[in-house]
Amino acid sequence: MKVMLGVPLAEDMMADMRAAFWCYQEAGKNGWILKCERGGSAARNKNVIIKEYLEGDCEYLFFLNNDTWPDEGDINTLIDCDKDIVSGITPAFTYGFHWMGQVVKNVKIKIDETPTQLTSAARAGGPAMLIKRKVLETMDFPWFDFEQVEPGIEKSEDYAFCDKAVELGFEVWIEPAVVCNHNHRGMNILTMVKAMKENQYA
Repeated sequence: MKVMLGVPLAEDMMADMRAAFWCYQEAGKNGWILKCERGGSAARNKNVIIKEYLEGDCEYLFFLNNDTWPDEGDINTLIDCDKDIVSGITPAFTYGFHWMGQVVKNVKIKIDETPTQLTSAARAGGPAMLIKRKVLETMDFPWFDFEQVEPGIEKSEDYAFCDKAVELGFEVWIEPAVVCNHNHRGMNILTMVKAMKENQYA
């Protein structure tokens, strides 16, 4: 099993050292390829990574944002799912805490409504997204792109990608056993979520 780890680096953000360590650790011990790209939007960077991926012979492409990282070996849990597209869950904060990804289209996954098992979904979260080669070979360029939902509002490139994949007949899944840390601008959102849940049930 050969995997390319793709890290799209935001121009205004540095890579978290823990995310970088995770990538080097997994790539090194498994003999996988690590590709980082910085130079534009997240969609542009992901498309550059995909172009290089398709020129090689890796079976999977694994996207990990520069400020997120799962536990050691978690990528094997996603590989074992054997799905077209599958992601772990990553906490975010946009008008309240929620998990990236959507089981039901256009409905956020609330922290207290976390799936308990591998779950069919409408959209996967961008961090810890594992994609089979056949998905990218079938889809036309641009694989990732922002879409205008209405004037001034864009759909995320990850959700737009999942929508296109579903239209082509591919399946999207979420594996909640894989949980990513999310160090957004110095704040680990996962730590905040855990503290909130502990206080809620104390």
